[in-house]
Amino acid sequence: MQISLYTDGACDIHAENKPGGWAAILQATDEAGELVKEAVASGGGERTTNNQMELTAVVEGLKLLTSPAALTVYSDSRYVIDIARGAKKPAKNRQLWLSYFELAGRHMIDWKYVAGHSGDALNERCDRLAVAERRRLAKPETKGKIKTDSDIQVYLSTQLKRKSKSTAWAAVIVEGGIEREASGRLERVSELEATLIGAIRSLESLAPGKSATLFTAQEYLSKGMNLWLAGWQARGWKTRGGEPVKYQGHWQALQALARGRRLEFRFVKSRAGNPHFQRGKELAAERLQYA
Repeated sequence: MQISLYTDGACDIHAENKPGGWAAILQATDEAGELVKEAVASGGGERTTNNQMELTAVVEGLKLLTSPAALTVYSDSRYVIDIARGAKKPAKNRQLWLSYFELAGRHMIDWKYVAGHSGDALNERCDRLAVAERRRLAKPETKGKIKTDSDIQVYLSTQLKRKSKSTAWAAVIVEGGIEREASGRLERVSELEATLIGAIRSLESLAPGKSATLFTAQEYLSKGMNLWLAGWQARGWKTRGGEPVKYQGHWQALQALARGRRLEFRFVKSRAGNPHFQRGKELAAERLQYA
């Protein structure tokens, strides 16, 4: 049995006492590399630092272990790895470090550095979860506006016309204050599949390497990319119940598009008052006008 712990923190690295998030993914795999068990945890703090979030992710991740174990911990924080290995001494966050050393004393830990946003699937997944927690704790936003620090924002909408069994998707893509639009019409395609196709078409049009946030009213898309994708892949694209994952090809295309950039999939429950979603609704309606 091989045990791996991936951790990540998200906070403004240039300022302290800001909202931050952390995430940890613990996986156990057999000799063939098949996923046996997975545990995921995430959280955040309203007034914290990036180092605190990186270290908290490790502490909370180790708490997921129910018995002493030999494991590999993957982190993109040189701060955490250097002190954990004994190469440096902690000058701050002493209480957190005491918690870490108490937990670490029960296990045999091998540390591995993984560069952030380098395409490692589990590191990227941790990043998305941590960023989502940071967003959750950020100050309330002005009605209709959605706050993000990504280079590009994609606002994705879909609309179904039941009578003709046509579905349209539309995206308003914002980069540096400049907006552009994309849309398409699909025949005999569910609204869920149209959402996945719209996400693929939108992301394919983005410049490589730039960070992006895709906003969607389809929670299945955000949970699929943020929570379920690694498990599906590890189980040979099967659900926990053993059923084939629907739209496997679309999910694999999205997974490939997420490599090499910081990409967040964010569920938006209420789109009222947001001009980008309003425009997307109009574009989708135009596509269905003569369907």
